[in-house]
Amino acid sequence: MPLPTASLSTQLPDIDGQRIIGINYSQLRALCRISGLRDGDISGSSEEAHEEFMKSYQRIFLRPKKTMPAIPLGQVGNVSHAPQRPKAIESQTYQKRNRSQPRGKQTQEMLFNHAIKALKKIPIERSQQDLQAIHKMLKMFPCLTTQLAKPELHKVSSIAIIETWDRGQIVFGHNGFFLILKGSMKPYTHEAPKEDQKTPAIGVGGIFGSFEPPHSEDNSIITQYALTLEPCEILKISHSGYAMLKKEILAQDYAMKESLIQGCQYYLDWPKLSIDHLAKLIQLKTFPANQVLVKEGKVCSFVAYIREGECTILQDIGSLINPAKKKGGGIKFVVVGKLGCLESFGEVSILEEQPSPCTIVTATEVQAGIIPPEALRGLDSVTISLMLQTAQPTCGKISQEEINKKYMRQEKSKEWEHMKKRVLSDALFYNGIQQGCGKWTMNRGPRKTADKYKLSMFPFS
Repeated sequence: MPLPTASLSTQLPDIDGQRIIGINYSQLRALCRISGLRDGDISGSSEEAHEEFMKSYQRIFLRPKKTMPAIPLGQVGNVSHAPQRPKAIESQTYQKRNRSQPRGKQTQEMLFNHAIKALKKIPIERSQQDLQAIHKMLKMFPCLTTQLAKPELHKVSSIAIIETWDRGQIVFGHNGFFLILKGSMKPYTHEAPKEDQKTPAIGVGGIFGSFEPPHSEDNSIITQYALTLEPCEILKISHSGYAMLKKEILAQDYAMKESLIQGCQYYLDWPKLSIDHLAKLIQLKTFPANQVLVKEGKVCSFVAYIREGECTILQDIGSLINPAKKKGGGIKFVVVGKLGCLESFGEVSILEEQPSPCTIVTATEVQAGIIPPEALRGLDSVTISLMLQTAQPTCGKISQEEINKKYMRQEKSKEWEHMKKRVLSDALFYNGIQQGCGKWTMNRGPRKTADKYKLSMFPFS
């Protein structure tokens, strides 16, 4: 009966510096069967048996298998691709670990790390991608979105820097605004002794300091500082950097207002000094579509310089209303004109206090620069007289006959469009064609066939 292979790693000593984990009894049995070998008597053994014993006795010891180093990828040779399974196992483990975390949290963490890496660069070396990552990260902190306007928050990514502080260091907040990105700190003030202050520690998202330096007249200035409780990474916006940022934004805003006024046709030949007076009074405002800006028969509530969008000029048709077709007693208007980009209105109505001869309604969303009546009347006499000489009424004098003709053309056009839609709808209905089903689906795609009838030419109401 063959002897089993036993594991005797705890009993056998190391041989030649190699660990022995057991004895192979089949090799031991073959060793004992060598002819010419005598038990316990070396002199009685033959020389050939002794040499064979010395060559073969190492085989009876079991040793751990040697692990060969992996062959690097890309090496030329007949290498089998089977040993890539551990990499697949690693990727599965990585995917399982990632699935355990929410996707939004992973994206936020990646954005946070990218922004911190970008903040460690010199501001002049930051790419557009870096600035966008910093801006997205800063929008996550309510302490910044509530204190900074949108243009300031967008520009602050180009001046902010990051500082690294070790545990137990003091950071003074008298020369800038500080936002904790990693670590925690305990804030203090010079108002009371350090031992008497029991303020709680602040962590990620905590702030101290200010964007602007305090006024020198203020005698109750309290210098704030914070003690790091662990290694921290802090975003800093210095007072000087923030002041330069505000100046740059104001300069860009002022240049945009100047170009808006100079682009209007009535102000092309104005001197720069008079344009500067108007640019200082302009306030940018956005109006939604279908909002009434000026009512017919009333003085304009502001002067407007349209930057983007379009307005419609309407006029009441007066006595042309047919009582038989009158619905609900509504006022009928006729479109007499349009106002687009780089056009203005309201100057003559405010300065001469004349009621507006027309109604102005926004056709699309409109962004415009406006000047209130009080500010316009407070201008110097030279600028006011120059404005009265160059500006023209928004809607010139139109006779009642012209208004009636425009209204008739407008109503006929509406009636014709309505009739075309009704005829087409009836034709499709009697031929068993239903809009929105099958091949008659609207907007199916870029089908460029000249001989096919396109339904999109006559959209249904």
